Amino acid sequence: MNIAFDVDGVVLKSIEVILDSINRAKGLTISPEDLAAWELEPLGLDARTLNDAVTHLYAQPRVEAYDGAVQSLSRIYRAYGKPLLFITGRSDPATAQRQLEALPWNHSVPEMMVTGGNRDKRIYLADNEVDFIIEDDVRHVDDYMAEGFRVGLMLQPWNRRSKKPVTIKFNGWHDLENWFMEIFPRMKRQEAGGSLAQSGNLG
Repeated sequence: MNIAFDVDGVVLKSIEVILDSINRAKGLTISPEDLAAWELEPLGLDARTLNDAVTHLYAQPRVEAYDGAVQSLSRIYRAYGKPLLFITGRSDPATAQRQLEALPWNHSVPEMMVTGGNRDKRIYLADNEVDFIIEDDVRHVDDYMAEGFRVGLMLQPWNRRSKKPVTIKFNGWHDLENWFMEIFPRMKRQEAGGSLAQSGNLG
């Protein structure tokens, strides 16, 4: 089974960087808890402010990761035995790769591949033969599920009220890592000719 990870809102606290830029520019106090989705336009912000905030995010040499993300990804990488795949909605995936590589990895940066460029990740999921994506943006989860891609939703303030069906929901990286380590033996059996894909027992 091939697993992909979204970057912003799953690994990196990108929305905090964006909102900090907006708050400083406009004298506001918007927090992630104020968001109902990744879309910021409903907050009544002008396009220039939004674009400046995203540009500010892309320019950062380093962005803080969510609690446990680095440790869990390191352990998953060691168990997984192949490069970690990240699929980002950013228009410039190279900025995400730079910030991922800058995280405080314990011994060495894990092998990784970073691709993407659009919030609708279906083309990247198909091109990379992804079976399962860890996502926080619910905008296209219906499309992913309809085309047979399984979705693990990393719960965040902006998606907790979503009623869209997903394969499984995660309350943070500890929860996600436990799930991965539980299914990993079955993944290995599948690669050896088992029937995990047919059983649908992934969460």
